[in-house]
Parts: sequence; C-alpha cells; structure tokens
Amino acid sequence: MSIISIRSLNAFLFALAGVAALSATAPVQAQANNYPNKTITLITPFGAGSPFDSLGRVFAERLSKNLKTSVVIENATGGQAMVATKKVLNAPADGYTLFYTSNGLATTPIVIKDAGYTLEDFTPIAPLGQAPYILFASASVKAIDIPSLMKELKERGKAMNHGVLGTSHLGLILAKKISATAGGDPYQEISYRASPEMIRALLADDIQLMATTYSIAGPHLKDGKIKAIGVVAREKSIRMPELKTFIEAGYPDLYTDVWAALYTKAQTPKEIVEILRKAAAEVTADPSFQEAMKPTGSEAWNMTVDKMQAAFAEEGKSFAQAIEKFNLKLN
Repeated sequence: MSIISIRSLNAFLFALAGVAALSATAPVQAQANNYPNKTITLITPFGAGSPFDSLGRVFAERLSKNLKTSVVIENATGGQAMVATKKVLNAPADGYTLFYTSNGLATTPIVIKDAGYTLEDFTPIAPLGQAPYILFASASVKAIDIPSLMKELKERGKAMNHGVLGTSHLGLILAKKISATAGGDPYQEISYRASPEMIRALLADDIQLMATTYSIAGPHLKDGKIKAIGVVAREKSIRMPELKTFIEAGYPDLYTDVWAALYTKAQTPKEIVEILRKAAAEVTADPSFQEAMKPTGSEAWNMTVDKMQAAFAEEGKSFAQAIEKFNLKLN
C-alpha cells in the first residue's frame, strides 16, 4: 500500500472515530436539552409531617415553578433510610428521581456494612437547610435543665425511654452518647418511623426523652405535658434562645448537626446536574423561601454545594470516631 493510501486510510479512521464519539454524546446532549419534560420525584426517608418533610414540600413547590415541571415528594420510610436509598439507586440516572436526604447518607454505610453504596455513588445538588434539635422531656421527668437531667439519668436512667427516629442514626448515636456520658444504667431507645408519632409517645409519657425541632414539640410546651431541657446542636436555637446548649453546659461531645440536602445518582449527566444545581440555588437564595422555612423548624444552611460532599464525609468520620469512643453497638 502506498504512503498516500495509508494516509488516506488513517484520515478516514480518524474521521470515523470522531463521528462515533459525536454519535455517543448526541443522545446525552439531546436529553439535557429536553430536560425536564416530565415529573421529577424527590425520594426521601423522612416521614410525612416531619420537619424535613415539610421543608422538602416547600422546596419542591418552588423548584416546580422554577423548572416549569411537576416536582413531587415520595416518602419511603423504614429500613434505617435504606428503603429510600435503594429506590434512588435502582432508578435511572436521568435527573427525574432525586434523593432528598440528610446526614444519614454518609453515616449509614458505617452502621450497615452491606449497605451497598458509598457517598461517592451520589452527586450533590443543593444544601437545603439545617435543623437545631432540642432535647424535650415528658412531665414525669423531674429535671428542668441540663445539669439536673444528667443527674437524674445517672440515678434512674433505666426507668426512662428515649425516642429516636428509625431513619436517623444521628439521633440514635446522640441518645447513646447522652446515656453513656451521664453514667448509671442506660435507658432504652425506642424507634419510631416519624416525628409526629414520636411526639405523641412523649405526650403520653410512653417515652421520657426525645430530640427534635421546636416546630414539632415546641407548641406543646404550653400544655405542661413536656418541657425543654437543652439544645443538642452546636448553635443555639433561634426559637428558644434562652436554652443552653449541652456544649455550653460542659458536655462538648453532646451535639448533632442535622442537615437536609438534595442529591442525584453519580451517573447523572453533568449537563442535567448543572441545570438542577442552578435551579435549586435560585430557590434557596430567594428570601421568600428562607422565610417559608421557619414554620418547618429549619434554618438556612450556609454551605456551598462544592463543600457539601466534604462536609458529609467529615460527618461520617466523626460518627465512626464516636462509635469507637463510646464503644457503641448500633445494630
């Protein structure tokens, strides 16, 4: 074969490769250009009526207007958030099934060894909010503040029950940390599927302690059936600024920061990811959204999407360290 023929063949093969590459990317680009053209579903492990469920619905309504398509919430509770997680993992990576979740996305694989996913299997879309948790007690608890509660737990902790959400390992580990720090016989953790169910148990004195937002338990304070003990977050609650945090009371390890965030599968085309990020950022930056957050018990989370993944990863490391420090058994 002549040199000219060889050059012609190479040129033809190079051109053919270019056409093949363009053909492979064309469907993805067309999909992005046409996105969205049907309902977007936010799968969440949060129970209906819970604080973050309410926040999600406020966000979904505004995202729907922004993207000019229907955006709905699907509550998939149970299995320590694995029911919701698996629904997202089994759905197509096309931007129409998103994951509206919390810190548990990073901590669940630490507890459930065969969880079947890592944080890297998801791509962050937007930080939506945070919820400073307050520790509430039933009327049968004699304590009125953090020091008196820790004393009472040491003396009669075994006679108490602490309610936790089955979807939140963070709540469970916080409950165990409080009990371990107080000393004495540990109380029993009772799992509930959603916050409204748990607050009913607290009002009935079936459980004596629970950590939740002011929006869930605060309205019941006036009835005298429950009391607020202290804030179990790094920052004070703007709804009850008079309450001390456990950190202020001398317990630096007794806190949990609870966040809500939007994710999609890692395989979702980057063009669609950028569309979602831009639309979500416009929603969360809107002052009307930040005002609408207040009744849900959530507050703005000043975190960039670029740093969000790192923040969740750090949360996972801290969670693992707490398990080792307190020798906790979570299964």
